[in-house]
Amino acid sequence: MSAINLFSAVLSGASLLAPASDLGTLPLGMVHSAAMHSAIAPSDLATFGAMGDFSRTYCLAICAMLVPANLLATLQTLIFVGCNRPRSTIRWITSAASLYAVLMLLHILTWFVVGVVMLPTFVLTGLGGLCLGLNVWAIARPQSLSKFLRRLVGWGYALLPKRFPTVPSLPVLPEQG
Repeated sequence: MSAINLFSAVLSGASLLAPASDLGTLPLGMVHSAAMHSAIAPSDLATFGAMGDFSRTYCLAICAMLVPANLLATLQTLIFVGCNRPRSTIRWITSAASLYAVLMLLHILTWFVVGVVMLPTFVLTGLGGLCLGLNVWAIARPQSLSKFLRRLVGWGYALLPKRFPTVPSLPVLPEQG
């Protein structure tokens, strides 16, 4: 049984109890043990299948919550890193942002498991992966990310026109007291 078939069976709620002849055909790197089969009880499979069904049934509501939360939390991570906030603060916000990204990736994975391969699944997978990658970068190398963000902002300023239209300055009013 391949790892993809194993994961598909878990998410769909199918039984993993394979005949003894199938147990010897595990791919390389996958260790077979009695503990592996006893760790995933058949009652747990129904729970994973129900979670996958729930995820697909309420897809619009889940995506309507996860996409903005993911974008805003990752943006907050980038702002905190760019402003050189303390590392502990960055770690907290990055943990929350990574949780949103992982939830989005797991939600999209339930669609891949049932065979729905469309443009939104790829776009949301890319968005979740990008946000997760930025959050991991913020935890692993915040100085490098800060340097990149400063360079990116510098390039943005270079694209702006050299002169802005001047606005006449307002007169300063005397203090009333």
